[in-house]
Amino acid sequence: MADTPCKGSRLSQNDMILIKREVVAILKSLKRKVLIHQMQVKRDKMEGLPSHNDIMTCLTSTNTRIPQLLDVMASNPTTATRILLYGYMTLHCIYGHRPGVYSNMTNAEVRKADTTGTAFGYLIHVSNHKTANAFGEAQLYLTVEEFGWMKRWLEIKGTLTCTQSRYFLYTAGKNPSRNLAYSLRLAWADVGLHGPINFTDLRTVHADNAKRFQDKGNRQRVSDFMCHNTATADKFYANNPSLKEAADIRLLFTESLQAAAAASTAAAAGNEDTLAGIDIDSDSSGEEHSPAPYQDSLPRLSDAETSDEEFSKNVNAWRAKRDQSLAEHSPSDMGEERVPYSAPTSATVASDQLVNMQCFVVLSPLVNTLYPV
Repeated sequence: MADTPCKGSRLSQNDMILIKREVVAILKSLKRKVLIHQMQVKRDKMEGLPSHNDIMTCLTSTNTRIPQLLDVMASNPTTATRILLYGYMTLHCIYGHRPGVYSNMTNAEVRKADTTGTAFGYLIHVSNHKTANAFGEAQLYLTVEEFGWMKRWLEIKGTLTCTQSRYFLYTAGKNPSRNLAYSLRLAWADVGLHGPINFTDLRTVHADNAKRFQDKGNRQRVSDFMCHNTATADKFYANNPSLKEAADIRLLFTESLQAAAAASTAAAAGNEDTLAGIDIDSDSSGEEHSPAPYQDSLPRLSDAETSDEEFSKNVNAWRAKRDQSLAEHSPSDMGEERVPYSAPTSATVASDQLVNMQCFVVLSPLVNTLYPV
């Protein structure tokens, strides 16, 4: 409305902005209520799902009832029998497809599966369904016996009047069947089961079983085959854990606390061992002292190990490096005055003088830079 206002609209751009802000605020306030409502509906639906025993009972009953209903349709066809047959055909397919997959399945798609089938079974590809843009064609796998029911139904349809519809589960007109949910409930009651049932419940049962009893890869394969997106379902599954899942999650909290306590105890024991092995008189800073610019090449002097000849060589080497460093930092350029020095008279005195002169040579440029004369 804001981007393309009506021709007769008198609202200004500021009015449009105010309206948009008001609508966004209203939607934001409703988001929490809608989310809570969705979680409650999901929880109620999960609690009312049919059990696996009910599903297995239906599969066993369909193996007997579908051939019986086909015999009735061949000898004495009625609308009630046909509707009940549709219910059993959709109830027998355990793939959790939406009703649109069954209602939009055409005769041509069934006949094409007959030409590509083998002793392993038959695969029907249905192109027209709700999520075809995301998942492509929907697939229905049938065994040789089950596909035999489909072929017999095609033969029976050829003997009936008003069966010009191209859809496999035909109606009186040319449109696909739109009331398969009613047929499903009739078949559910005919089996002897009670309670409400719909296609969404069957889809949820199969999706939940795949989530709980299959690994991640197989679950994805099952979901893709039934054209089911797990993103939305995972959101509600995470927010509505079962009683056992909640107990397992609580156990995870307990295990995390125990692991944290064990790690803390191990860290404390490790610190005690480390402190016990530290020499107090040693340098514990852990940092290496960087030498002076030419300190790494200066000879180390020792009263016990340095002879007079070696001492003279050390002094000459020190003076040469001292003169080179002083030449690089000329006092005439910096306004410094040379500090008079005298040759060391002993190894110990020479060592002290070396350290003092090194500090002077290194620090002099910095001092003059911060505090110029």
